[in-house]
Amino acid sequence: MPKKKSSISGAILSLAIIALIAAAAILLYNNPQILNYPISIISPTTAYNTTINQTNTTTIIQANDTVTNFTVDDYYILSLINKDRNQYGLKNVSLSSEPSGQQHTQSMLGNHYFSHWDVYGMKPYMRYTLLGGLGAVSENIAFNSSSTCLGRLCKGTVNVEEALKAMEYSMMYNDSACCNNGHRDNILDPNHNQVSIGISYTSGIIYLDEDFIDNYIIWDNNGPDISNNQVSMSGQIQAPYTLSSVLIVYDPPVTGMSAIELNQTSSYGYGQQVAGVVSNPLYYYSGINTIVAKKYGIDGNKFDIDFSVQDLIKQYGAGEYTMLLWLNGTNSSSFVGSSYTIFINGSDQPYSPSYV
Repeated sequence: MPKKKSSISGAILSLAIIALIAAAAILLYNNPQILNYPISIISPTTAYNTTINQTNTTTIIQANDTVTNFTVDDYYILSLINKDRNQYGLKNVSLSSEPSGQQHTQSMLGNHYFSHWDVYGMKPYMRYTLLGGLGAVSENIAFNSSSTCLGRLCKGTVNVEEALKAMEYSMMYNDSACCNNGHRDNILDPNHNQVSIGISYTSGIIYLDEDFIDNYIIWDNNGPDISNNQVSMSGQIQAPYTLSSVLIVYDPPVTGMSAIELNQTSSYGYGQQVAGVVSNPLYYYSGINTIVAKKYGIDGNKFDIDFSVQDLIKQYGAGEYTMLLWLNGTNSSSFVGSSYTIFINGSDQPYSPSYV
């Protein structure tokens, strides 16, 4: 978190130190740290050996596509989610047209794996950026198979509605042993206001993805602008929220993963925290790089920020750099209101993978 440099000396120094300690305490309280909480994988649940009502055979959604037609199954799982949230006094989430949830279930079904990662080695927040997402995403996944289904040799049947009900119930009320209540905490996060739902299945297995989204920013220019390793971002945050800080995390270059490797993964988190952006050189982040913005304008809930990631890329090289916009929430809390991943190849230039 940023701290302020001082040139005060002599008799005033002790007073300055006291003031700085107090200021640092305030910054420590208000400025967030990276949330590396696990969004773990749920264990398989017992399936229902009853008749399936349809077969999902659609292909994997590619980048920049959107989900425009919600299914009966989407609305059903949404009703279960909101019922669980309402029991704890939380507001409903609405269906998001962003395709991240559906894309990932179709990838898992088509490639025979179960993981938060995908065959390209990408985590949920990376896929979310490539698919056009501009908020912040936290993923729950689950699957349900019939008792007569073994691997790819699926001969059983599964009732979609009952399977969805069982998976949502397990994530809410039977999640501590397998996943340290990561799914439950995700469902009951008060900051979520949308969810991208994915449901894909054959006659013997069904995959569910709940990509919970914090979407509070109306972006100018359709999101951050990245040009020659210069970042420009501006927009307006939904009241009563305001921008708290901009932090950057780093992941090594993604590499393809086999179904065997993917099935051995567990929870995920953001990458290594490597930098924070500040408004002027009087402030700095302790223990990580400090990037002094060329422009750092905050006017109420509006923001306009320009900064360079060129030196950061020279230091860490190829990989994925994810910018996290932390928002000031209610009750002195803070949360990630947007994550945006920049993909850097070996020549230190931004690129966008063709597929997710």
